[in-house]
Amino acid sequence: MKPFLFLLLFSPLLVFGQVTSPSLISSSGDSYSNSNVNMDFSIGEVVIETHQNNEILTQGFHQEILQISTGISELDIVTKVYPNPTTNIVVVELEKDISGEVLIYDINGKLMLSDKLDNERIKQFDFSKFSQGNYLLHINIKNKQDIYKIQKIK
Repeated sequence: MKPFLFLLLFSPLLVFGQVTSPSLISSSGDSYSNSNVNMDFSIGEVVIETHQNNEILTQGFHQEILQISTGISELDIVTKVYPNPTTNIVVVELEKDISGEVLIYDINGKLMLSDKLDNERIKQFDFSKFSQGNYLLHINIKNKQDIYKIQKIK
């Protein structure tokens, strides 16, 4: 009876003793939480890269759930943009011949290329002269747009 009582009393400690939650180690910063949000922030961290190996280390902030969206879609037609990542050529393929505009911006918002779609279904864009990095490709058709994140590699 005593072993059963001992197990009953101390089993919650064994279960909850294994729970780990994200924590922040920093020389400066604060924590904030309410019923919807639990946020830790820091100032002046020296870590400069993000690593994931059951831990996330980032510069100046950390997030428990990382989500990346590669595009915004408002167009009513099927659009394909490939290859991504690319080394030189990006192809925009539309469901049907259509007129519109294609704009390519660098990650800082600088317009890198502007071109028209003149009743076309397939259009190619040369990324070979762009430096390595991320670019935003905007397809504008009749006051609607699709935005794609394109990664240029070496």
